[in-house]
Amino acid sequence: MKYPAHTCRAPLYVALAAGLLTPTVILSAEQTAQTFDIRSQALSSALIRFSALTGLQVLYEGDIAERITAPELIGRYTPEQALRNLLRGSGLQYRFSNGNTVTLEKAAAVEPQSAAGTTTLPTMTVTGKALASESPSLTTPSLQESQIKLNRVAGGTSVIDGKRIEEGAPLSVSDALATAPGVYVGDISAGATGGSRISIRGSDGNSDISPIRGIKFLRNGMPFTHANGTFDVEALNLYAIEHIEVYRGANALEYGGSNLGGAINYITPTGYTANGLKIGIVGGTNDYYRPYFSGGKAFENGLDVFGTFSYVNTDTTRENNHQEQFLGHGNVGYRWNENHETRLYFDAQNHNFLWPATLSKRQIDQNPQQNPNDWSLPNGFSSYRFDLKHSVKLHGGDRLDVGTYYSINNYRYDYTDSGNHDQWQDVGFNWRHEINGQLLGLNNRVVWGGLTQWQFINDKNYGIVGRQLGPLLTAERDRWLNVEAFMEDQLSLTDRFTLIAGIQLNYRDVNYERYEGYVASAARPSNQANQDFFTANPKLGFTWQATDEAQIYGNVSRSAEPPKMADLANIYLQPKRNLQTASTVEIGTRGQAQRLKWDLAFYQSWVNNEYLIVSNPRNPTAFSSTNADSTTLHRGVELGLETTLPLNLAASGDNLRLSGNYTWNDFTFDSDPALRNNRLPGIPEHNAFVEALYQHPSGFYIGPNARIVSSNYADFANTLAAKPYALLGARMGWDDGKHWKLFVDGRNLTDEHYASSVWVLGNANGADLDQFNPGATRSVFGGVEYRF
Repeated sequence: MKYPAHTCRAPLYVALAAGLLTPTVILSAEQTAQTFDIRSQALSSALIRFSALTGLQVLYEGDIAERITAPELIGRYTPEQALRNLLRGSGLQYRFSNGNTVTLEKAAAVEPQSAAGTTTLPTMTVTGKALASESPSLTTPSLQESQIKLNRVAGGTSVIDGKRIEEGAPLSVSDALATAPGVYVGDISAGATGGSRISIRGSDGNSDISPIRGIKFLRNGMPFTHANGTFDVEALNLYAIEHIEVYRGANALEYGGSNLGGAINYITPTGYTANGLKIGIVGGTNDYYRPYFSGGKAFENGLDVFGTFSYVNTDTTRENNHQEQFLGHGNVGYRWNENHETRLYFDAQNHNFLWPATLSKRQIDQNPQQNPNDWSLPNGFSSYRFDLKHSVKLHGGDRLDVGTYYSINNYRYDYTDSGNHDQWQDVGFNWRHEINGQLLGLNNRVVWGGLTQWQFINDKNYGIVGRQLGPLLTAERDRWLNVEAFMEDQLSLTDRFTLIAGIQLNYRDVNYERYEGYVASAARPSNQANQDFFTANPKLGFTWQATDEAQIYGNVSRSAEPPKMADLANIYLQPKRNLQTASTVEIGTRGQAQRLKWDLAFYQSWVNNEYLIVSNPRNPTAFSSTNADSTTLHRGVELGLETTLPLNLAASGDNLRLSGNYTWNDFTFDSDPALRNNRLPGIPEHNAFVEALYQHPSGFYIGPNARIVSSNYADFANTLAAKPYALLGARMGWDDGKHWKLFVDGRNLTDEHYASSVWVLGNANGADLDQFNPGATRSVFGGVEYRF
């Protein structure tokens, strides 16, 4: 990244953005020791890893750090000691340009130090390369690169460091997203793998638990959401995450996202960022065990590889609810030269489970472990996916990313009255082009791109005879086409104020053909039909760097989503299901001052034709849907806070990390003829997560956490609701920074009986119906890991 010779302000902004998701570090001669594990590699790559660990911005000019091998750095060091060791024998020296920035120069160019040990800095201009903002892989961004990118977004965003997820035992996606404000996750299965409802700003609040709609899922910028707009939460491999980018609301325009809920982009490890080889096992309550291994390596010829495999087995805290998963992921990258890189990603998964039964509130109070699911036969699915991505670094900081993918999923959902066997195949092509230049003499950044994806579904429904698969009853072929085009322009009116404008165009077409068991009826007058949708979704926003510490942002945007359509009968529904659209206004602030970093957003959405969906918890493939008769209102507050306080109690350099997030969800009908101003069910009004973690310089950590969730309606009439709950947890661990890692993770230590999610119905008439998924009872997990 090149900075203008007339100012040093740009690196400060990059350093500020890079530090938003790292603990506060006082960068001086007396720095706090921390754990480093940087293998011997190219100095340029080692410095990127150093920046990621410390939040320290490193600048150098030209290629002075190229063709130099850095020594291995493993152990406890202050950032300054670590940097000194990395530069040992390189012929380079460093100096602090400011509190967060270090400049590298050849030894002859460094000013002598005074007796007091301070560096006398001459008047200088900085023209260099910001390592923290550049990943050694062109195809896969570093955590700092993601933070810098999201800091330019005129709306609520978060970056989740994968290291945080690994501090405990990630059992479901709720653990991976726990630290992100504005994100609600309700699990279907108690303390186990399996489906979850993920909702941001009320997206998909009353639909199936999984697959979900309303949020665009990506991995390394490649689409993971199917062409029909759904995504299987179970397919997220929680054990192949480097970090996660979260875009709340219609803020993922630079990836073509224009959903009410936003987008979630999972970034995977590569051979540059992964340990050489690590093996481990996690075990715990209710016969839970997960052996795993992973490995990565970057070779000098431009090749790097990474792979990981986990096996998950658990009986969960429910009776008759055995589950197992086989989760494999790998990627191979080849850096052709400094401007071109190609990476192949591949996944293989197999999931087996019994569908858990819902309970009433009284049943949960009495015994949340009961599970009267004798109607569920063995269920599961296998999934295979291949992605190919090529990234090109162009002149002037421009870049081009192109990719293609193919996936095949085979689903098996069998119940005592029917068996549903589907095969979903997806293929797609996407591209993204970033152009950095000037417009009217002002700095200007344009991102444009597109996506074309096809989905082919072969849906077969069987009878069940004597708890065995019976004859084929019906078969249907579905084809979905999804085409997106987008453009976003970021015009810097000043060095602190940026105006952002963009638009997303979306065309979606669905074609159904029932080729087996078709019988003409009013619901299906023909054995085939199609329907298409077109939307244009604009956005206008701004970012203002009010001070060096604080940024203010705001936007107005439009989002749109085609209706949920399961089979041929949905084409002939009368009245037809309309597009769900929303207009949203948002204002917020984020930044870091002293030791406190914050993220605060307020939004309000006027949603038209919101989908109201009632699903059958005993057969999630069966549901009914309609559009709301009038506008619904979605508004809320999303708050995230974190501080790291130096203690120096048990040892010099120990500290206390305090973090938490709170979300207020206010989703209501707006003078609906039947439902008046009732609250929308499925999403609790209040949701919070807080943690206090003591961290010792030896790598030891310990601390409590709490998850607090308010009441949650289970029907549109607001006559039945889950009780509020607060769950106390705690975790303790030790990582020597070299080879060993140990941890213990306790969940729901007070053994609360609660509902982790609900199935929505129209009107319960105040009766205590079995619409609730009980949450996990008291559980304890522990793990050990060895790194070679």
